[in-house]
Amino acid sequence: MSRLFHRAIPFAVLVLLSGTIRADAQTSLSVVDEVSLDALRDHCRRLLKALEEMKAPLPADTTENLKALLKDEAKNAEGAAEKIQELLDAHCLIGVSINPQSRVKAARGPAAVELRQGREAIVLIKVQNEAGVTNALAISGSQLSVEGQTGNDRWLEASVHNKPPLGKTLSGHKVEYVVLRLTARETGKREATLKFDVGQGTQDLGFRAEVPVLFTIKPAER
Repeated sequence: MSRLFHRAIPFAVLVLLSGTIRADAQTSLSVVDEVSLDALRDHCRRLLKALEEMKAPLPADTTENLKALLKDEAKNAEGAAEKIQELLDAHCLIGVSINPQSRVKAARGPAAVELRQGREAIVLIKVQNEAGVTNALAISGSQLSVEGQTGNDRWLEASVHNKPPLGKTLSGHKVEYVVLRLTARETGKREATLKFDVGQGTQDLGFRAEVPVLFTIKPAER
């Protein structure tokens, strides 16, 4: 089943026409234990609202199941925090972990991406924050387009969405989900290495804060 959500276009149409986010069980992310359910539920409400405002809602079945877990009567449901993570994890391109020493590592998530040239796509990043860091999550990479640096080698625009109802920085809670905006300027199969940090000196040793992602980019629609 296609797992996709994309800016400004209804989900049912995206499966046929636009950038897709497809689940791959072989790269599933780990469920984090001992998570504050109240904090996670509040974050999930704001995340769903942000995606709706961006015209990039999650698939209807995922949204329906999440909203059921956010109802007051489900507050004490056994395994609710784990179920919320499992539902959101399926749509994560990257999983980022921050250890107690604030070192950042990143790993490929279960979502595969097929982009449409020039059209923005929305994906999620799962953040496991063992250090309680409240800095902003930053993304970089030699394939990313940045001000003053252009060219065919910098073919991907990538930025963290940090506008209300989401925060400009991480919350410090043990688990949260960050919205990542992607726009490809070239077509074909292209790999981009995405690097993450939460401030100077926080990248883990051995380049473990870097994740190569292979994208399939279809030509822009005429």
